[in-house]
Amino acid sequence: MDNKNKSLIERIEEGMKHPGVKRKFKQYFFITIGVLILDIGFYFFLDPAGIVSGGTMGLAILFTPLINTAWDWFTPSIFLYIIDGIALIMGLLFLGKEFFIKTIYATVLSPSAIFLFERVFDSNFFLNSITDPGTVKIVALLCGSLLTGIGVGIAIKNNGSTGGMDVFQKIMSKFLKVPMSVCIYLTDWVIVLFAGFVKGAEGFTYVYQIEMVVWGSIGVIMQAYIIDWICLSAKTRRTVYVITDNPEGIKELIYKELDRGVTFTKVTGAYTNLERTMVICTMDKNEAYRITSMISEYEPQAFTFVTSCKEVRGEYEKRGLI
Repeated sequence: MDNKNKSLIERIEEGMKHPGVKRKFKQYFFITIGVLILDIGFYFFLDPAGIVSGGTMGLAILFTPLINTAWDWFTPSIFLYIIDGIALIMGLLFLGKEFFIKTIYATVLSPSAIFLFERVFDSNFFLNSITDPGTVKIVALLCGSLLTGIGVGIAIKNNGSTGGMDVFQKIMSKFLKVPMSVCIYLTDWVIVLFAGFVKGAEGFTYVYQIEMVVWGSIGVIMQAYIIDWICLSAKTRRTVYVITDNPEGIKELIYKELDRGVTFTKVTGAYTNLERTMVICTMDKNEAYRITSMISEYEPQAFTFVTSCKEVRGEYEKRGLI
């Protein structure tokens, strides 16, 4: 059938059969989920509680109340549209078209979702249900940091960006020749420390609000830990190394008990100058605990050690390292 005569549905289904299209669809699906979780954490918890934990959303919490006193239509979503739009243009100019295309989706989606929330939900919907006023800030901090950290982590894990401050950080890293991690911590901590000088709609204050800084600092630390865990440690595995004279026996033991592949490599002892075989196998944590005990019973003299793997890619389920 001529491609021109095919229906839109047929062309989409045909395209979705291509692995690259499926991968892209999956990436954008999870980026969407990540951005929505991020926005929920911001809109329902951090913003109503006034907790500034860095990023353009932290700037929105600081400056929206000031501008809103003059223009009551000016909301956090409007602020984010403006600042994220500026960031997007700068990304196009300084980081190139490819980065612009990759970033534009999340940059537009995030403030749009908040814009919708503002017209449908009360931002205090969850916090108003708390019976003890003394715990409102704590609940907002924990829930907001948890949700924003999870949201950003999911987006980054799927090769996405939440836009906004990410763009400024990448530009700083590129032109100042500073590691990206340094730029992230620098911008977030500057915003958190600056928050001590701003007192909501009342404007700037000469009495430094250390409480604001403490809440924000805890939020930054929590978010950083959660993002790191999702991106690097959520699928932590163990790699077991066994130096043995009986590699075939160890291999069969692993095959039988775990149904996992192994890799053989020749090693030579520096002291004995004897050549032996190292058996290498990557597995789940609970499997590592079980198999090392079995190896000790099967061949007590085998030298066995276990290391932690931050991330595993490729044909992991049934194959070894090679």
